[in-house]
Amino acid sequence: MGDEPVMLELGRLVECLRTIKDRRDARGRQYPLWLLLTVALLAKLAGVNEVQALADWASHWKRELCQLLEFWRWRMPVATTWARVFAHAVDVEELNRVLGRFWSPEVGSVPERGSLCVALDGKAVRGTIRHDSLGTHLLALYVPSTGVVLAQVEIGSKANEISAAPRLLTALDLRGMVVTGDAMFAQRELSLAILAAGGDYLWSVKDNQPHLKEAIETLFTSLPSAPG
Repeated sequence: MGDEPVMLELGRLVECLRTIKDRRDARGRQYPLWLLLTVALLAKLAGVNEVQALADWASHWKRELCQLLEFWRWRMPVATTWARVFAHAVDVEELNRVLGRFWSPEVGSVPERGSLCVALDGKAVRGTIRHDSLGTHLLALYVPSTGVVLAQVEIGSKANEISAAPRLLTALDLRGMVVTGDAMFAQRELSLAILAAGGDYLWSVKDNQPHLKEAIETLFTSLPSAPG
């Protein structure tokens, strides 16, 4: 996270998370999905990154969390329950869309053009890389000033960040945003899609696209002064 504190409306967050479909069998559910997702998000904002650490954090703060969220059981799940919920109960792309809408400006407010800088960046998830695989690779759109991730998608084994980027950006209202990224994202179709969604873009251009780089350099080269 960045140096600035992250403020969120807990009531609106819960309302958003309640819309996510619970894919678990109705029998045996002890904890509603919205509650688990809310606690997990609060734990993540507190710097918790591992399932066991999440279970420990939630157990430590169980009284405060249950009181805050008005949950009558006054206890929190063990680590295996958290792992099972993350593995089977949630459609990841649906969760990303819902959280993207939550972190974006509220409906009805149109932010000023260029008022929010966001970045496209891909990375391998820590702990998923093994000697026989490349691990889980994610492409995220986030706010660099706060570290808040607006949306992210998993990149399949036969895909890459360029092909995943349009799928990621369609989950968000890009009005008021300037999407930044490194040289690989300097693609015509992706740039046009961002403009069509109401946003703007700022790409790095390097020697891997010599013709584009030369065209940009020519465009911004000062014309020689006419002899006086």
